Amino acid sequence: MISYWKDLKQRKTYKMDPDTRDGVVHLFWVQVHMNDDGSFIHARGRDIINKKENAEKILKETALPYTEQGYIDSLKDYFAIDKKVREQFIKQYKL
Repeated sequence: MISYWKDLKQRKTYKMDPDTRDGVVHLFWVQVHMNDDGSFIHARGRDIINKKENAEKILKETALPYTEQGYIDSLKDYFAIDKKVREQFIKQYKL
């Protein structure tokens, strides 16, 4: 069963998706944060954990249960920033 988690310390939002085909768990994550100085982090990725129990243990120790909408909102923020960065790059290098 898919579940969603929020790590407040790392500012990551997780989607835990147990893959029943090969017995591994996919932890998709999104990280979006703007610092006080205007710099920002926007990243997304996937971690693969060998057992569901291990993934749950990691998430329970580092994150709080979250919602699907919260994960989607994090993705929206990621793509909005990504679009601005991409547009600025295209403009700057006249692509």
